[in-house]
Amino acid sequence: MKKKKISWPFIFIAPFFIIYGIFNLFPILFSFYISLTKWQGFGPMEFIGLDNYIALLKDTAFYRSVLNSFIIVLEAMIPIQTLGLILALLINYGVIRIGKGYIRNAMFLPYITAPIAIGLIFATLFDQNFGAVNIFLSSIGLIDENINWLHTALLSKPLVALVTIWRYVGYTAVIYLAGLQGISKDIYEAARVDGASTPKAVIHVIIPLLKPILVFQITNGIIGCLRIFEEPYMLFGDYKGGVDSAAQTMNMKFLDTAFTAGQSGYGAATGYLMFVIIMIFTSIYFAIINRKEDAV
Repeated sequence: MKKKKISWPFIFIAPFFIIYGIFNLFPILFSFYISLTKWQGFGPMEFIGLDNYIALLKDTAFYRSVLNSFIIVLEAMIPIQTLGLILALLINYGVIRIGKGYIRNAMFLPYITAPIAIGLIFATLFDQNFGAVNIFLSSIGLIDENINWLHTALLSKPLVALVTIWRYVGYTAVIYLAGLQGISKDIYEAARVDGASTPKAVIHVIIPLLKPILVFQITNGIIGCLRIFEEPYMLFGDYKGGVDSAAQTMNMKFLDTAFTAGQSGYGAATGYLMFVIIMIFTSIYFAIINRKEDAV
């Protein structure tokens, strides 16, 4: 009798697929099933088909959370990418010469700071009664009475954007710096010798070479901002996003529905619809990028 050959490669990779199936694939599929049910997180499930999705498409609070998320993307993403790139250029091309290692570490520090610490810092800075921001603005005569930063709907989204910028601009700069260090400085010097001014050399020579890093950073930044949760939650301390839900994002709406309101089925549908919105927006972004490349 012939001995059966043992498929060792399949045996070795099997643990990964088993663990992936249990902890990744099963929760994804099960949560989709939950989105088709009326369930409070415990007790029996009642299958209701697409009713949760139909109700969600009529939910004005969900549309407001989508709008809030996109506004925060605009308010946070442009400063993060712009400031991060500028910092990376200044460090890489010798404008900042002293203590480069310390500057890189300092830039990366906000990214690894514990979220609860960030929340305490900014909640204290913008406190109405003893916050440093109000004290400073009063001392230079810009305000006559203290501003209630954390309980003013108009200021909610800019505050979330500010915290997001502070947290991620250094991380973004470090990634751009890594990309710039992969580009030979001789290319920049050659452009300068050919008569290009520094801005022209950067815009027409360096940035095109940095395009893969730019696309990666902007894509990650857009997805991250659309999924934002920690920053508004740290500032306002609940899933509502401040006064009148002015800074409630899609992720916060999902968690508020699923856990605070106890509507697990409706919350799961919110999460899946949020995923679809992010996928559509990302696909549009990539289509625009690819069209520009084809045109060139």
